[in-house]
Amino acid sequence: MAVETNLYQKDSLKGNREDLIDKIFNTSPTETPITSSIGRTTATSTFHEWQRDALTAANADNAAVDGATAALEAQTATERVGNHLQIFTKVIGTSRRANLIKKAGRGSEQAYLKAKAMMELKRDIEKMVVSNNLAVASTTSVAGKSAGLGRQLYLNTSHGGSGATPSWTSGAPTTALTAGTNRTFAVGFVNTVCQSIYSNSGAQPEMIVMGPAHKAVFSAFTGIASNRVDLGKSSKQGAVVVGADIYVGDFGSLTVTPHYLMSGGEDVYVLNTDYLEMAYLDGIKTKALGAIGDSDRELITADCCLAVRSSAANGKIANLSGG
Repeated sequence: MAVETNLYQKDSLKGNREDLIDKIFNTSPTETPITSSIGRTTATSTFHEWQRDALTAANADNAAVDGATAALEAQTATERVGNHLQIFTKVIGTSRRANLIKKAGRGSEQAYLKAKAMMELKRDIEKMVVSNNLAVASTTSVAGKSAGLGRQLYLNTSHGGSGATPSWTSGAPTTALTAGTNRTFAVGFVNTVCQSIYSNSGAQPEMIVMGPAHKAVFSAFTGIASNRVDLGKSSKQGAVVVGADIYVGDFGSLTVTPHYLMSGGEDVYVLNTDYLEMAYLDGIKTKALGAIGDSDRELITADCCLAVRSSAANGKIANLSGG
């Protein structure tokens, strides 16, 4: 269709106002299921230590002859273990003009970036927690690193093939894991690890954490795949339930928690949060940095490590395919 000569069109206008709404949409997940569920303590050094102990095996034949001489029994010293603190950082900076001009969705650009960086920092800490990272001691040229759950959980484990998590009874966990053969996630692995946790600690774990793909496999396990919802006399249509958020086994109930930061991973963690803590040297801090030119700069830090107080009360299923 032809356009009439000298018709003044929209694209000829010079005073068009922008159509930009006063909101910013950020759909990145920010939940930290593990660090939000465990305890928090204060570290007083860059190497955070704790002690572990255990009773001797129960003896049904503990019987003494009447009047026998009392003899001292051999004692086993406590295990003194620890983890190195890791300095997590975020540095943000904005120019004076960036903070002054009118913007859509936020006022101060520096404040907006600071809030965003704080959420990113917490996710970085959570990512360390669910990792297989080894502990690394800091030096004048090497950054210290905290060992994650994948390395600290060594006692109640299920590995594929020749896979293994080395034991850890002193110092920090710095020995690498032995590679294994990946296999399909199965309910038997969960039952085996829960039984091992109960046998070694008498405790019942309450939380099982896994990546999204493994959560889908978990929901199809025999015994929990055919759920029903009783809607009573409701006129609403019935609900088809194909997922599971509680797993009831022989050794207690587990809250099933999918974790977006474990996507593509090979591990599933069976946790007793009473025996897990984050140790912070000075919490999460912000510090104004010296201005460079016409700008504002800030440093955000979190100096911390993961402390698995008892590996006996927690467990791990490793070498899983399809994560």
